[in-house]
Amino acid sequence: MSNPIEIDKYEQFNGEEFEYEDLGDQDGIAKPFDPNKVDVNISTPNLGALISRLKNDEIDLMPEFQRSPDLWSKQAQSRLIESILIRLPIPAFYFDAYEDEKWQVVDGLQRLSAINNFVIKKTLVLTNLEFLTDYEGKKFDELPRSLTRRIDEFQTSVYLIKPGTPTLIKYALFNRINTGGLKLTPQEIRHAMSQSVRDGVASKFLTKIVHKDSFKLVVRNKSNRQAHQELVLRHMAFTLFGTQGYKSSLPKFLDLAMIELGELSIDKLNELGKNFIDTIKMAYKIFDEDAFKRSLADQHTNKVVNKPLFEAVSVSLARLNLAERETLVNNKIEFRSGLRALLQDSEFIDSITLSTANTENVLIRFEMVQSLINNILIEK
Repeated sequence: MSNPIEIDKYEQFNGEEFEYEDLGDQDGIAKPFDPNKVDVNISTPNLGALISRLKNDEIDLMPEFQRSPDLWSKQAQSRLIESILIRLPIPAFYFDAYEDEKWQVVDGLQRLSAINNFVIKKTLVLTNLEFLTDYEGKKFDELPRSLTRRIDEFQTSVYLIKPGTPTLIKYALFNRINTGGLKLTPQEIRHAMSQSVRDGVASKFLTKIVHKDSFKLVVRNKSNRQAHQELVLRHMAFTLFGTQGYKSSLPKFLDLAMIELGELSIDKLNELGKNFIDTIKMAYKIFDEDAFKRSLADQHTNKVVNKPLFEAVSVSLARLNLAERETLVNNKIEFRSGLRALLQDSEFIDSITLSTANTENVLIRFEMVQSLINNILIEK
């Protein structure tokens, strides 16, 4: 039976609400990667070498992430600079060196951003210092040469993931290494890793979709952490691989889908994108503001998207031909009533609220939604 406590939970994500999702156990590795294919180089350059790369735009600081409201505070950035100035060790930097002209940050994004703000952009004013209090309120150009030299000469540890390391292995490494002060979400990691494939075509594809007005009608709130892109990716993953191709865990399933999107032709991506937007428009015609939300069955609940419900309904609708879509729209009262009944069925509710990424629950919710649609189409 459904747990009423879980049903009332909501996931707050940087000002954006999605219904809380219990994914279940997602830690298992169905097929471990070959450790012999991991190619990582270790070096100890001076910080000046990294600063030079930053100045010449040879390190990608991923500006999309910099807009996040939980970016390091001015105090946290100042304390990092102070640590460098007094020669305290700082954690290692990790980069994906898929091309030498532009390294991709794997771990150390906020530290590099702080260094960039202080040394290059010169927007950071030192504040709340613990040891070098005489330099409180100072900018980089106001420090004596003895201190600015320490920054250049500060020894760092750098790990480079070398070209040729398989993409799926990079995803696994990125997840393990991702320990920074602003820990990246799984979709932010996919965005970062996708930049090495055809100039980030997969991430650009997802971002273009979430900026569409029709998508914003369904998912109204703002997202600064790639949450909307992941929602679209979930749809694309089940569209590309089918429900029978799903074997938990969900994160690895989405990793594979991101890789697949990066390999598709532009024509195929355009086809997928158009079909998705047409599906969203259709869902809005039928369910209005209750599209992909459990508020359809209970108007007292918050109108927030339930991700597993979004998967099952959007993918099932996307599979229909034009005539079948028109039939559902013409019989939207019956469709709304049928889905409302599902949202009051304990088995279906469990499949979209409890251990939602388990293979059995994925199959249950897809089969129940598809059965509802088939029954309406057969009767009409």
